[in-house]
Amino acid sequence: MRSLLPVRRATEAAAAPRRALEATPQQIAATGATRGSFGQYDPIDGDSGWRPAGYQGRQVPDWTLEKTRTYSVAAYRSNPMAKAIIDTYTSFCVGDSGVSVTVSNADVARVVDEFWTDPRTRMAAIQELWLRDLLLNGEGLTELMTGAFAGTVRISPIDPAIIGDVKLHKGNPLWVDRVVFQAETERADLTIADVDDASGLMTGEALFWTPFKALLTDRRGMPFLSTVVDWLDSYDQVLGNLIDRTALARYLVWDVTVKGDQSDVDNFVKARGGMHVPRSGSAEVHNESVSWEPKTAQTGAYEDSAAARSVLTLAAAGTGLSKTWLAEPEDSNRATSLTMAEPVRRRISGVQNTYLGYQRELVQYVVDQAVRAKRLPMMVKGSDSTTGQVSVLRARDTVMVTGPEVAAADAQISATVLMNLSSGLEKLVGKGLLSREAGELAARKAWEDFVGVPYRAELSDPDKADVDDVATYVDENAGGTPGGRLVALP
Repeated sequence: MRSLLPVRRATEAAAAPRRALEATPQQIAATGATRGSFGQYDPIDGDSGWRPAGYQGRQVPDWTLEKTRTYSVAAYRSNPMAKAIIDTYTSFCVGDSGVSVTVSNADVARVVDEFWTDPRTRMAAIQELWLRDLLLNGEGLTELMTGAFAGTVRISPIDPAIIGDVKLHKGNPLWVDRVVFQAETERADLTIADVDDASGLMTGEALFWTPFKALLTDRRGMPFLSTVVDWLDSYDQVLGNLIDRTALARYLVWDVTVKGDQSDVDNFVKARGGMHVPRSGSAEVHNESVSWEPKTAQTGAYEDSAAARSVLTLAAAGTGLSKTWLAEPEDSNRATSLTMAEPVRRRISGVQNTYLGYQRELVQYVVDQAVRAKRLPMMVKGSDSTTGQVSVLRARDTVMVTGPEVAAADAQISATVLMNLSSGLEKLVGKGLLSREAGELAARKAWEDFVGVPYRAELSDPDKADVDDVATYVDENAGGTPGGRLVALP
């Protein structure tokens, strides 16, 4: 195995330089990617090879994390391409119709609605801003302010930059026990909410979300733009150079050659009355001993444009987006764009599912506090949205959080395709090629994947639904209810 440290031999001194295939020691130290001899790197005095007491895993150094957060926020505020990447994700994941909560029990729905529509919390209004903050910071810390008697909950976001350390329960990276703040903040530690084994209810003082960790053992999350922020800066620099060179192209210099010695040159200038540039539309008369030649600067626009496209391709790929979604759509056609849409949709859907899971965790905490305050029983009756079957389950398990469909299609087209699929499955079941249960499962799966709307039990009866009915339901419920309001299933 080759060493990561540069080793030079005398016989290689005259050889052509080779491209490095491994990360440099500085990169490894900055990313905390090793537990070996590299250890940590001090950006102040350059000291490396050490590890802090209690060090475990491959944690990113604090100074790297804070610099990446700083550059990500700066890029969003000043770099149009960085803003386009973040806004694309927020628009697809929580934009349009917003985030909605579906509850299958009326009593639980009242508690959730009280929290979701609280004018001090405004959950539906802050979803886009909340996701943007999570993408730029790479982690989110939310303090949970719970009423001692009624169990009502309000939230207060905390800047993760003031976190000094993250403590684990029994050293398990999956069990975050509490966050410790930096000494100068003069804040007490916050216990991270988790399910209490004794009561079966969530308890704690804050929620700590780290969606973009590289390893299961990581304690902190990295900003979404961490891998491309330098490339976005390079893209900005290339375009800046192109603009500067374009300005140079507007300057024109005349190179005038006069045959003879310096006295002949001086006499020519004196006869012209100076070295002024000929006026536009005028005629300059001279003999064969004088020649005029215009000089212009070469902008190198083609080279800069090609470099900008290459850098943008890398940045777009690193964020999981198609380059045609960000810029230069003229280089692709509809077929190409549709071919690239599926990988992009899956990448955005992954981010959306993670975020909606966090929001569901928050709402479940709210329900558990109402149970602890005796406003709700521990077990309630709830209906399965896909089968309509009523069963007894934990109050918090009646909650489901949904967002807009990432690749929303025309409602009428969706309805037509689904009705045709239903007819095909019905024929397969009728011929005995599929069991009835398998056909029902396939129909429900196709509905939720294609439409992005929670399946309702009444849609199972083809005699009670036609294309227009299904299209209306899709229009009214795609991605949640308008405004992100709560829906209580019967």
